[in-house]
Amino acid sequence: MRNKLEKNVLFMKYLLLIFVVIFISSCANMSTTYDDFKSRLSSDNFLNNNSNPKTINYEAIVLPELSNKPILVEDINIQLIDSLDEKNNLNIPVELISYRPGPYKIGIGDKLLIYVYGETERLSAVIAFGKAINPIYEKYVRDDGTIFYPNAGILKAVGKTVEELRKDLTLKLSTVLKDPQIDVSITEYNSQKIIVSGVFESPGSYSIETVPKTLAQVISTANPIQNNFSDYERGDLTSLKLTRDGSIYDIDYEYLSRNSQLLNNIYLKNGDVIHLSDSSLMNVFVLGEAQEPKTIRINRRNLPLSSVLGQAKGLDNAYSKNSSVYIFRPSDAENQPRIFRIDMTSPSGYLLADKFEVHSRDIVYIGTKNVTNWSRIFRQLIPIKSIISST
Repeated sequence: MRNKLEKNVLFMKYLLLIFVVIFISSCANMSTTYDDFKSRLSSDNFLNNNSNPKTINYEAIVLPELSNKPILVEDINIQLIDSLDEKNNLNIPVELISYRPGPYKIGIGDKLLIYVYGETERLSAVIAFGKAINPIYEKYVRDDGTIFYPNAGILKAVGKTVEELRKDLTLKLSTVLKDPQIDVSITEYNSQKIIVSGVFESPGSYSIETVPKTLAQVISTANPIQNNFSDYERGDLTSLKLTRDGSIYDIDYEYLSRNSQLLNNIYLKNGDVIHLSDSSLMNVFVLGEAQEPKTIRINRRNLPLSSVLGQAKGLDNAYSKNSSVYIFRPSDAENQPRIFRIDMTSPSGYLLADKFEVHSRDIVYIGTKNVTNWSRIFRQLIPIKSIISST
């Protein structure tokens, strides 16, 4: 019985050894994509329930505070950069692009101008100099959605277009006028509003009118504040919030205005709320062996890594020689943490750094040379991330 138990233990050891060899071999394949790695992590055998962080062949790391699955340490290469660029799409939901407003419908509180041409004797027109003066009426649409017009009585106006109301009024007045000519127009638009709030020079309510308004037109009119010295008084155009029918859409207005005409195709509707937050959270944090570790304010959601390193005065050669630069991203497009690594010991590293884009809230960590315990380094970054988020 004991021999059988020892054989079983020995067999499990060999099985474990084979598993480790296969895993190390797979990690050595540098062409492995992030999506491939995520699919491999779906296996429960990959999960590590130990509360202490643990590196896996220096290719993945377990940080229970952030994820219950190992986080792949992804080496930055041109394939990775291309894949990230593909995911950095325009990010506009189809329902925003496809919406097209119909003809304007009259609402409660709108002010109408009604002009009747033609015979006016039956309308008690004022006689001046022997000529009939055509009466002009301005009417507010009442709370019950109706208006009153002499000899036409009470007419329903709410929910009708100007042309539909004109036809109704013409039909009513035809009983007392011969071929009445009537013009109806709106002089005050009070029933349908767009609310603009946040860091604008002209926040407030904007009326929906006969000619539809686009998002670009309203933003331009409200004029986002961009030139103040204080970041708390500048608008963050990378995260413009549009609330519609209970849904909140996060729009990178800054990126779209530079790369697309789609903003001119987003039409606004009654009840829309546009909010622009301040830019106090638009930061990239440079830590570790930089010449000047610092917090870098950015005006765009993405910034080349080379520019970030340049603003930090580059790597400290005395301590960072032959080291790598790590980019710790607390949350990607799928709300998952990611860790990137770039080798700065060769000219190609600097070329890739110019193509790799750092996101707002990223932490750029310049490592000390010959450091191998990156598990400890990333563990130290977790409380930093918590402090940054709470701030």
